[in-house]
Amino acid sequence: MIPFLVLCLLGTAPTKPALERTVRDRFEAVGRTSPPVDSALSLAADELARRALSNGVEDATSLLRVTAALSRQSAWDPNPVVVALRASTDTIAAELRKVDLGSEPTTHVGIGLAIGPERSAIIVLLARRRMELAPFPRSHVKPVGLQRLCGTLDAPLQTAELFVTRPEGSVERVAMRRDGEQLCANLDFPTRGRHAVEVLGTGPRGPEVTALFFVDVGVVKADADDALPEPADAKSARGLLLARVNALRLQLGLQPVQPDAVLEGVAQTWAQRLAEEGFFSHVAPDGNTLKQRLTAVGYKFSAAGENLGLSSGPLAAHFGIEHSPGHRNNLLEPSHRRVGFGLARRSDGLEVLVEVLAAPVTVVEDQDPLGSVYASIAAERKRRKLTPLKTSPVLESLAQAHVRDALAKDLPKAELPGKPRLHERAFELMDELASVSVDVFISDTPKLGAESKNLGVADNRVVGVGLVKGDSARFGPDRYWIVVIYGITR
Repeated sequence: MIPFLVLCLLGTAPTKPALERTVRDRFEAVGRTSPPVDSALSLAADELARRALSNGVEDATSLLRVTAALSRQSAWDPNPVVVALRASTDTIAAELRKVDLGSEPTTHVGIGLAIGPERSAIIVLLARRRMELAPFPRSHVKPVGLQRLCGTLDAPLQTAELFVTRPEGSVERVAMRRDGEQLCANLDFPTRGRHAVEVLGTGPRGPEVTALFFVDVGVVKADADDALPEPADAKSARGLLLARVNALRLQLGLQPVQPDAVLEGVAQTWAQRLAEEGFFSHVAPDGNTLKQRLTAVGYKFSAAGENLGLSSGPLAAHFGIEHSPGHRNNLLEPSHRRVGFGLARRSDGLEVLVEVLAAPVTVVEDQDPLGSVYASIAAERKRRKLTPLKTSPVLESLAQAHVRDALAKDLPKAELPGKPRLHERAFELMDELASVSVDVFISDTPKLGAESKNLGVADNRVVGVGLVKGDSARFGPDRYWIVVIYGITR
């Protein structure tokens, strides 16, 4: 009787509770606490597991398929890591026990299971959630008016803006305004089709995608990306990527971008670093940013953006970029005129794609550099449909004094050693201020006021700019040092 019982146990189909225990054990095996099982993620994982069982793992785990499943189940996690298995029913649970789950940065997990007569499929979704969203409808029978989307960012993220890709391919940018502890925005869905919604949170280390989901209006048939034939070499890949970017731009009436050897070098170096060092971000662990990378090679620009993709090949990675509203916004930025692509293969076989787009400038002497900063800030606020800012002579005087001291100390910081705190001085001189924020940056041209991080804070009402041009041992000669002080008034 004992051998018979053993055979029966080996042939027993896996269960959800057993899989949850396995996932917990895999995290605890590397000394990590297992993340909580999220019901929405698990429902999406169930849907994907059924697809994997019937159509294969590759079909079930494509980016658009995963995002569509998450959206249908009211989840919003952007690009979760997908662990997919399809094997014989009596061995698939053992296969999951071999998978290294604990190395991924994970806050929530979803576990899906589909059992067939002979084969079964398991999908594990590992999400690193940086924002909690309030319930938001993901489908409508017909076009609808304004819907309120609210959420709470995890520290150190502070501000957020929202991008919506409309069914015809255009991208709209909407500021999220603070409402108590939450950030909220009103958006409508006036046309039938699939609308992609992305929330971009910003903190000390730059922007980060914190939410991505679809809202379908009417019947939406296409919910999966087609299998893309990948190019055989990097040269062919760059040609195909350039063609896809320009096809998208021309479709929406924009001028094509041209390849740029310097941008390609910057993109390639970053792609290799991402692949070799095992992180995936626009900002390195040491704080290195795109602006610093471009400045280091002497590239002068008035606007620049960077897209990151990760998939089985460069075209699949770019497909994901095209369907991310924030990244798509970089592709469709009218001022971008040059592009460079970086490609590198990670040890796990996935392809890292880096796309750097920019508007190069030939720097000429600006007759009114201070006015150019104010003008670029005003133009960007208008583009984002935010309230215009009123120039404050008091804040301008403070900013001007501070920027001179910053250059003298060769220290582009909001607080300087031996000097009064800038925020406190602003509050002392202006009783009507409820909040103050300060941006300090260095630029090749004063027309880059739109780079100011706090520009997008919707509640800002007054602004003062300080500017000086000079030489720096650390940051190079003949550059503009800029201080922008924003104020929220009572």
